[in-house]
Order: sequence, then structure tokens, then C-alpha cells
Amino acid sequence: MATFDQLSADQRAIIELLLQRGKSYDELAGLLGMPEDRVRELARDALIELTPVTAAQVEADWRGQLADYVLGQQTGPEGTATKGHLRRSEAARAWARSLLDSLNTLYEDGMPQVPAGERATRARRERRQEREAEPRPLRSGLSLSPAAQEALRRRRFLAGGGAALVAALLLVFLVWKPFSGGDNDKTSQASAPSQPANSRGPAGIAVIAQRNNQRQVIVQARLTPNKQRQAYEVWLYNSKTDAKSLGAQVTDARGTYQGAGPLPSDYRRFKYIDVSREPIDQNRGHSGVSILRGKIPTLKQPTSTKKGQASILGQVALRPVSG
Repeated sequence: MATFDQLSADQRAIIELLLQRGKSYDELAGLLGMPEDRVRELARDALIELTPVTAAQVEADWRGQLADYVLGQQTGPEGTATKGHLRRSEAARAWARSLLDSLNTLYEDGMPQVPAGERATRARRERRQEREAEPRPLRSGLSLSPAAQEALRRRRFLAGGGAALVAALLLVFLVWKPFSGGDNDKTSQASAPSQPANSRGPAGIAVIAQRNNQRQVIVQARLTPNKQRQAYEVWLYNSKTDAKSLGAQVTDARGTYQGAGPLPSDYRRFKYIDVSREPIDQNRGHSGVSILRGKIPTLKQPTSTKKGQASILGQVALRPVSG
């Protein structure tokens, strides 16, 4: 029997992110750079390690389904089937209750219910269904353990706040038409550098925008899809030994990369915006493997906008780094 703190760092990070941040197995696969099946396997094994005695009493075919239910990974018919099994099986209910006791401090939206056997009343089922149908509030400011923070640190291009990030990413879709093949956006405040429609290889763009007195660096690029345990990191850059990280992110399966992060106050001492390929490890320095780079633009004064709207201060095409 293991306590939560005795689980591996990967297992602790996965459990925390599932329960505290409401992530799915698929989302964590992208964030952590590993197959979805591996994420699911680590999560399920962690629950068995926490309560091995009660887990051993559960039918092997149901352990995975019950683990997914406890971790908030089931909805619709699948969740209904698992709750039906919980009503029928005392061993399943005992294991689920043991897990909830072990993990109760991690749940931010309340723990899933364990049905009280076949005698559960219709009124209780209706109340549960109503609660499950309610939209989950946006979460911010959750405190993650060092293990969870480290698991995300090199994989996530962070923004200065939830609302600012949403606005920044909406801006991405307005100005980066060259990557989507759509019509030019006549409403954007500056036209993005164009890329040939049939161009191949890496290419990108960095936009610096301001919203509510907060300056954001927004990057979108077309890159070679990253391998497992790799990420692409964005830097303010002078040289390999003189660079400041703005955060990291992974691509999707097609190699699309995008993210946004705050512009540091000392940005003027750097010459370039650089995108490098980095191994996911404990080394926080620049790997020296630069993929894209562009000169930091001279920023113009923000135009007068309505509260909440973003103003583009500058932009630059990110081009392949030779050599």
C-alpha cells in the first residue's frame, strides 16, 4: 500500500492534473508528450497502488472502468454502466470509497458519488444527474505540487492570466490567416507577413499585443510534429547563453504550434524571438537547436480600444534558422 506522496512523480502529476485541473487523458497526452494509453495506464496503476487490498477484490475487467470513473473520465453511457456496476457490487463500492478517502483533498469540483447499492432512490439519482449537468466554473489560481508544476513547466506556453490567454488566442485566429488558407482578415489592425501557400518546412509568426495594459507575445508556427519527451520552446534571444524562456508547448499531430505568454519588461535587451526544440528534462537552458527566429519588432503605441479588446503593437515573421 502506498500513500499519494509515494507514487512516482509522473503518477502524482497525472492524478493532480486530472482532478485539480479537470484535464482528460487526451489533453494530458498532448501536454506530457506521451501516448494517451500510457497516461491512462499510469493513472489506473496509481489507484491500484494506493489501495491494493480493496482493488484485489474487484473483478479485473472492471478495475479500469472504476478508475476512470473516480478520476472523472467517464460521461454518458460509459459512466452510467459503471454506476450500475457500483450499485450491484459491494467490492466495487468498497474500492471506490477507499480511493475517494485517499484522494479527497485533490477534488476541486466535489467527488464523484458512489451509489448506495440497488436501494438508491430515484430522488437521489435525479439530484446527481442535475449536478452533473451543471456547467463547471472556470478555475484559476489552483496550487499544484512541485511534481505537477515540473511536469508542465517545459510543456506549456503560459499566459499572464486566464482571460488574457483567451483573448490572445482569439487574436491568433484573426491575424494568422496564412496558416489556415482562409481569406485575408480585413478587420485586423495590421496584416500578418504572408507565407507562400505551397511552402514547405517550418514557418511562423510572432505578434506582440496589448490588452488591459498587459503585453502578450503570441506565436503560431508550422513545425515538424514533436516526438515524445520533446517540446518547442519560445525565447527572447541573443545567444544560446543569453536567452530568456517565455514557455514551451507541443504541436498537434499536424505540426501546428501556438501559444501566448507575457512580454517581460526587459525585452528590449534582446534582439530576437527564437523557437527551439528542447528535450523535456531538468535542464532549463537553451539547447542550441533553434528552428525559427525573427527580429523583435519596434513596438508602436497601443491604439485606443474598448475595454477588453487587444491592440497589436508589432509582429514579425519567424523564419528557419540555417545551420
